[in-house]
Amino acid sequence: MYPSPASVRASPRWICLTIVYKLYPIAPMPRTSSREESPVIRFARVASTALLGCVLVGACGDEEAPAPPAKRPPPDLRAFACPGGSIVEGMNTVVVGGTARSFHVQLPRDRSRPLPVVFSWHGYNDPGSDGDAAGWRAADQLDADADPSFPLIVVTPIDADVDIPAGLDWQLDRGSARDNQDLAFFEAMLGCLNEAYELDPLRVYSYGFSAGSVMTSLLHSAYPGLFSAVVCASGMWFNDPAQVAKIKLITVDPSWPPLQAADGGAVLVTHGGPKDVTVLNVANLEDMAQAAFPFLAAARRVVVDCPHTQAHALHPELTAAHLLRFFAAHRAGEPSPYATSALDGFPPGCSVRAP
Repeated sequence: MYPSPASVRASPRWICLTIVYKLYPIAPMPRTSSREESPVIRFARVASTALLGCVLVGACGDEEAPAPPAKRPPPDLRAFACPGGSIVEGMNTVVVGGTARSFHVQLPRDRSRPLPVVFSWHGYNDPGSDGDAAGWRAADQLDADADPSFPLIVVTPIDADVDIPAGLDWQLDRGSARDNQDLAFFEAMLGCLNEAYELDPLRVYSYGFSAGSVMTSLLHSAYPGLFSAVVCASGMWFNDPAQVAKIKLITVDPSWPPLQAADGGAVLVTHGGPKDVTVLNVANLEDMAQAAFPFLAAARRVVVDCPHTQAHALHPELTAAHLLRFFAAHRAGEPSPYATSALDGFPPGCSVRAP
């Protein structure tokens, strides 16, 4: 393929030759000489002067400016297999690894377009987290029809009572669906949803509180490029050694994939001050949030930081409408608008930590 005229004109070699061409007719002969300068000598003198100038400004050479990184192809949701069954409004069941797992699905009335989907993960031993997760659904307040311009599917999984040290309700110690029952559960839910409805592969999101926040961090790490935005309320990241080192009383040996800078994405973080602690004070989640900020910055994540003072609880001023606004602003493979624009419409105290 031949280069385009525009790319040739922008090349360093073309710039240098243009300088020579422009200087040649007007370059005066050195005054120290009484003889007329020949065209060959003049050209050599002008070319050497232009070459020196090009070197000084770094314009000469054959190397082009580095090309921008290739745009990541959209996630292929067909990679997630459905083990069988249909998806309906309300409670659903899939069999994963021989175990029946339940989850609640809220569908929007408008299904005329590819649909975003958000997975909402409850905290450890949250009241109402078993059965149909009515307690957690009332707490997260996510409504599939809240924004007519952004209809979405809301999925609320039911935990399998995983216990320490493997996890807290959710299995949190392993980073692959081969040896993590809840990652396998997630893959089955997404696979069945994708079979039943037309999903928007650029708009898959996750939200969690406490242990559910750690589950959200795990998902964001385990499926690169899939989650364009996640909300982590009072949680931590087990692939950050600085955070793992802050865990007390118990020994954990998590095996998570690293959080890669090339994968991108945005993270909304909430944390409740010095009294934001887990059961038995195993972890101070305010300390974990402060440790997470440099970790996420190193992984090139755009972070929306929303602190509060209500200890181990959801942010009292951060509503479901704020979460939907955050999700709607992000699509997989595209930069976060919050990296370059103001954070409008969020509670006072929220700020952007761009890498």
